[in-house]
Amino acid sequence: MISDLNKCFILFVVWSFLSTILLSDESVRSSWKSFDSSHFPFSKWASKEKPNPNAVLIGVHGFSGAASDFNNLGAHLSGRGVSLYAYELRGQGNDPEESSVGDIASVEHWYKDLNSFIKKVHKETPEAPIFLYGESLGSLIVMHGFPYLDDSIREKIKGVIYASPLIALPGELPPVKNFIVRIAMFLFPKMKISIRSLASNQNTKVTSDTDHWEQMAKTPHFVPKYTLRTLGSIEALVYSSKETGPKISKPTLILYPGKDVFTRPDQVDEFFGILKFKDKTKYLFKESHHLLAFDKEKNKLFNIVEKWIKDRS
Repeated sequence: MISDLNKCFILFVVWSFLSTILLSDESVRSSWKSFDSSHFPFSKWASKEKPNPNAVLIGVHGFSGAASDFNNLGAHLSGRGVSLYAYELRGQGNDPEESSVGDIASVEHWYKDLNSFIKKVHKETPEAPIFLYGESLGSLIVMHGFPYLDDSIREKIKGVIYASPLIALPGELPPVKNFIVRIAMFLFPKMKISIRSLASNQNTKVTSDTDHWEQMAKTPHFVPKYTLRTLGSIEALVYSSKETGPKISKPTLILYPGKDVFTRPDQVDEFFGILKFKDKTKYLFKESHHLLAFDKEKNKLFNIVEKWIKDRS
């Protein structure tokens, strides 16, 4: 379950700082109530001139990320008739419940949160077709959470987008360390472990021109420690994605970088090949790293997403 922590989970967190650096004032910040009455913040990018959007995109951010990770994409789409809503994930850095940060009791909570948020957005924009956009870990939540959506909600979804999908992990822990971590996870599932303590001194580049440890220290929503059960649950989602992905019968768009530190392009190509729904599209951004929306080919990505949504709205 934790065999890939040494070279992977530390990399999840490095991309969160960019949202803090690049956040503008174009989004509207508010809160919503989930299935268990917990309240979470969310951000909304919408045109002031056009209150009724042509389509709605719901963004699910990644590991140690934030809704602000969608700032660039939201600013682009909102001026073109597509509203973007993104909420803060339970257990991540902007979870209002401080004791929950760095932990998720069950991944089903993520799925139920997704269902609740889509219902909230649909109530606000009842005539607009809805699309889902999962980034990195968010792609796993969209993928595995889709079967958990209410039937009435699934019918409203017109397509799903996976950006830098986390469908494989690099590297392995040394055998002794792997054994120790597995035992600790079984005995102490709520024990929090430092992400940095699991990492070796390796390249953690997630955009073309950023170095990350110094920046992460300045990022308000950076989570330095996670429970063993959370890390194990995420890895389980990664390795079951090839089983779950083909079951989703919706138009699918995959956006993936050529220089990802997590999943290689050939692994994404293989995953794309097993998807059964005929309306499926993929775009490789050869010069980009994990954080596509903040890298050198971001404008290309924005235009692709915009056109793909409009063609299916």
